[in-house]
Amino acid sequence: MTAAILDPAALGGLVEHLETESFFDRLHALLNTVLHIDNLVAIVFRPEGSPLILHQKSPQQPNFFRMMYAQGAYLLDPFYLASRDERRTGIHRLKHLAPDRFAESEFYRSYYAKVSMIDEIGLLWPFDDELTLHLSLGRRLGSERFDTREFAAFSHIAPLLGALLRRQARGAVDAWREGDTSGDVAETGEPFSNIAQDWLKDFHATARETEIAALILQGHSNISIGQALKISGETVKVHRKHLYAKLAISSQTELFLLFIDRIKKFSAARRRA
Repeated sequence: MTAAILDPAALGGLVEHLETESFFDRLHALLNTVLHIDNLVAIVFRPEGSPLILHQKSPQQPNFFRMMYAQGAYLLDPFYLASRDERRTGIHRLKHLAPDRFAESEFYRSYYAKVSMIDEIGLLWPFDDELTLHLSLGRRLGSERFDTREFAAFSHIAPLLGALLRRQARGAVDAWREGDTSGDVAETGEPFSNIAQDWLKDFHATARETEIAALILQGHSNISIGQALKISGETVKVHRKHLYAKLAISSQTELFLLFIDRIKKFSAARRRA
């Protein structure tokens, strides 16, 4: 697939529907002329605070992005974490961004497993110096995984898609920045590390335990956590055991549920303030 063989009629229809509610349906139709897609999601990330959900087509799990994701689960999304890197621009495969135990994480179970997602590639493209556009293309069970040819082809049209998405998102981003946070946006206003530290402080967690909790939630194994923090896997196990004892939990699932509950309470407190 190259930009030259994109269906001219479908491309023309997409351009004609810029800045309308039909844009993402037209984009899905255009991409499907050359690349089968089951899920299409478009998001605007910012360095701190919840994202703006521009479009979400995942019929088997319609409320995930409007509820759990925007309220805090986005902080565990490998694409969100990648958006914070200065080298973020371009096309990425989930399997190249995700930690080694991501498929065993509660974030994965809460979305990817429930919609039977088997593969994802995503575009990260700067909207401006602060915001990053994210276009996610997913395939569910029953479809083939994306192959290297398809990945290369999607990479080839990344500049075109980035420009079109930037134009499409302008109105929504302007309203977002003016303070219209209704609908899909749930403000947290703090980066993940600050929220985790504040939450775990109530349980008298140490700084090291806080670091480990963040990495557990993202889907890292004890070995991967040890490599990231330059400590042994056995030392990670000890810290993890002490952390779980302080929280009165016994699993990563319980840790995730406590984290999401903390985010919801934080957001509710901000709305009341």
